[in-house]
Amino acid sequence: MSMLTATQARPKKRLAPKPMHDGKRMTLEDFRNWSPEDGFKYEWNNGFLEARDMIPLSELYIVNNLLRAFQNTSAFKEGGMLFPETVCPISEGKYRVPDISFLTKAQINEGREGKSPIASLIIELVSENDTMNYYNRKLEEYFGAGVKCVWLIFPVGQKVWVFSSPKDVKICTGDDVCSGVPAVPDFQLSVNQIFQS
Repeated sequence: MSMLTATQARPKKRLAPKPMHDGKRMTLEDFRNWSPEDGFKYEWNNGFLEARDMIPLSELYIVNNLLRAFQNTSAFKEGGMLFPETVCPISEGKYRVPDISFLTKAQINEGREGKSPIASLIIELVSENDTMNYYNRKLEEYFGAGVKCVWLIFPVGQKVWVFSSPKDVKICTGDDVCSGVPAVPDFQLSVNQIFQS
């Protein structure tokens, strides 16, 4: 029986996939009708595509907990919904794809008519690779566009930062309650509920 050398015994390292369309030019009309096929989501910034990671499978339980809790709200009973990874206009030249966005029934109908409503509540799951500079810019953009509440969820460390403006933040852990006020006043759950398995 032959012995394997050290290089033969070691499994080959798999390279992480790279976004195929990052930095490419695209018209807004094409972007709004486009579905990327490379496993990344893309945001549109003044005619250019910016790649972002999709919500990883290991964090879908968080999304599930949020969606289930949302079903107890009056906004849900009135036809509103939380949508994962939906294109949202932020300014004339920027379309972002938040991890989760809240749209009312009226806004959902606007989308059906080809309009681009602005979500009043946005939730982002912050990965270890994201920078705070990126989210600082996003917070300014979101609130500048009319978003009323933003949650930044940190799976590593199990914290949630709840912003009611770019300057007003409540940092939540454990049994602290995260609130969707003023966007969805009765959407409330604790950090422990967000991260329960």
